[in-house]
Amino acid sequence: MLRNTARPDSILSRACRQLNDALPIEIDGETRLRRCQSVPGKHILFQLELTKYRGPMLDLASFELSYAAPLQRNICANRDVEILTKLGVSMMFRYMTRNERGERRVGDVYINAPICSSALR
Repeated sequence: MLRNTARPDSILSRACRQLNDALPIEIDGETRLRRCQSVPGKHILFQLELTKYRGPMLDLASFELSYAAPLQRNICANRDVEILTKLGVSMMFRYMTRNERGERRVGDVYINAPICSSALR
């Protein structure tokens, strides 16, 4: 769909709207996809909720040091992600927690073609 179009951002926007209509989606036993947002320039932001995280809150730097690389490997191994990155789409996976006091951003995982090339070596 993206390969032969002059308007990839409108296609990504439409895909996010369709996905958002089906949300939330349980990704695994600890993660729920809550929102998809397209950003001009062939970028997609996915907002995910860590549903069972009860540990101490990590600061953003600790999250990226401890969890970003393994998450990048897992995300980049997905065939759909591979196709999107080859088409020049970049993604950010924003991990959030929710409790009685509200939401808190835990960390972000960035995905693009160079990151996936490194992550899958």
